[in-house]
Amino acid sequence: MLLVDLVESVRLMQEHEDRTVRRWAEFVRIVNTQILPRYDGVMVKSLGDGLLTRFESVPDAVNAAAEMHRTLSTQNAALPEDQHFHLRAGVNAAMAWSNGIDYYGTGVNLAARLANLAGPGETIASASAHEQLAAALATLAKPGETISSAAARDELTHGVDALCEDLGECILKHFDKPVRAYRVGPASPKPGPIQRPGFGTPMEPTIAVIPFHARNNAPEHLDIGNLIADSVIWRLSKAPNLKVISRLSTTVFRGRASNIDEVSAYLGTNYILSGAYIVDAGRILVTAELSSARHGQVVWTDRLTGEVGDLLRPESELGDRIAQMVHLSVCDAEVEHILTQPLPTLESYSLLLGSIKLMHRSTKDEFIQTRKVLDELIHRHARIAAPRAWLGNWYILRVTRGWSEDRKREAIEALSSTHAALDRDPSDALALATEGFVYCHLLKDLDTARERCDEAVEANPSHALGWLYRGTVNAFKGEGLAAVHATRRAIELSPLDPQRYYFESLGATAELSAHQYENAERLARSSLALNCTHPSTWRVLTIALVSQGRMDEARNALSKMRQLEPALTVDRYLARIPNAQLETGRYWARCLAMAGLPSGN
Repeated sequence: MLLVDLVESVRLMQEHEDRTVRRWAEFVRIVNTQILPRYDGVMVKSLGDGLLTRFESVPDAVNAAAEMHRTLSTQNAALPEDQHFHLRAGVNAAMAWSNGIDYYGTGVNLAARLANLAGPGETIASASAHEQLAAALATLAKPGETISSAAARDELTHGVDALCEDLGECILKHFDKPVRAYRVGPASPKPGPIQRPGFGTPMEPTIAVIPFHARNNAPEHLDIGNLIADSVIWRLSKAPNLKVISRLSTTVFRGRASNIDEVSAYLGTNYILSGAYIVDAGRILVTAELSSARHGQVVWTDRLTGEVGDLLRPESELGDRIAQMVHLSVCDAEVEHILTQPLPTLESYSLLLGSIKLMHRSTKDEFIQTRKVLDELIHRHARIAAPRAWLGNWYILRVTRGWSEDRKREAIEALSSTHAALDRDPSDALALATEGFVYCHLLKDLDTARERCDEAVEANPSHALGWLYRGTVNAFKGEGLAAVHATRRAIELSPLDPQRYYFESLGATAELSAHQYENAERLARSSLALNCTHPSTWRVLTIALVSQGRMDEARNALSKMRQLEPALTVDRYLARIPNAQLETGRYWARCLAMAGLPSGN
């Protein structure tokens, strides 16, 4: 309930009766025809020099009160001061009774009393209007103020719906106990950007997931939007190099007509996921939309269907599909930026996320471009370990993808990068894991490699790459069960990783070492569906097929690998792999030879 009354109405009537009556009648007309319809309000009754109105939500009531104040303020500008109109407003959220003509109850009375607390142009809210605002509170208001109850205040978001000032416990006429009240002013129309000194690094884009809104307002369906948001947030929060805003902060924007710039300014976010849904007979149709705050553009949208009950399961298929597409779209958007925009103009998070995705793309030119991006990041951030650790990964990939035969030189460069990263942060899990992989792939020192990978997962037990590299080292050493355990844990820790194909490729290698050839084939094929230009994955698939006796399929897989690495032979393969002197390495080489890989240099 929102109650407003005209300050000094008796004096105005005595001194300017005709003008006051006409102006008040015109104001009531504006309220009825413009303000109330805009905020879904209803006129309950006119009180001569006041109005009692009803709204479905406190923010609507507060915004309507603010517009009433603004309307009179604009009119006052052209009049002498002694003819100025000022309102006092009170807002309360409570159960009220209606006979179809009027509304009754202590909630209505409280709104009126709160209005008496308000000064000119103020709104006073009760503690429930710090949740929803009302009538007895108007008695607290000075001219131009709105006063809300505490119940009304609790349904307002400070800074978004209004600027709220706690007035403490107030004594109100005809109320036995003091009432908690709040002065409510209009929120800033242009919020400043969020500043988070020391919060994370500048290399992680931030995404806000707004709870989806129901297109049909059946009460039993309203919480489904929160379930969708919770499911997506839970999955995105596991993604590396991405910050996800808590739903406690994003819920305020559900169902609002807020633009991207406004949401971004309040939450300090780079990407915004929003959407709507319709429920019918246990089925749900979801429309999702991902927008970039940088350009105010939609970067992904889709319509998805599923079962409502699916959202109640820990592994929600619908939530997983949305989260996967959102994360992929964010990565692709950042890759597009670094391919089309001058590097100095881009944010650091764009450079890092784009470079991680780009270094796993198919062409050599794109791979080389990644080095330029990482160099730009290193130049910008002299004290941060991450860009240097990723540069170490870049050197490893250059060898494993067959774009460099000088393993010794690449090892020196890679270790220089990881040492520089660890100088800046000795416990950086990414740098430790990368250094372990350098010792594994480039120096063939499996014992030191395992030590570094162990240090990585000890430094951060949830570091997915640490577990992935540790599992790969286990695989090369022939420790199949440990390898499978570690790589499966890596995939669980980063189910939306932009390097998903890489995780599955190394996971397939781990399954090979455990003689789980069907699992190795499954993971290899899944990896190739994401990236069919990674030669190592074709080799794993070939070995898995030979081990199952499916020679025709194995020869076909090997031919695909040789299109990517035509110069590879069995001898060169053995010279490359770190386990050439172990039975696992010798067995894998025999499988490749059986599929048709030439044996000479």
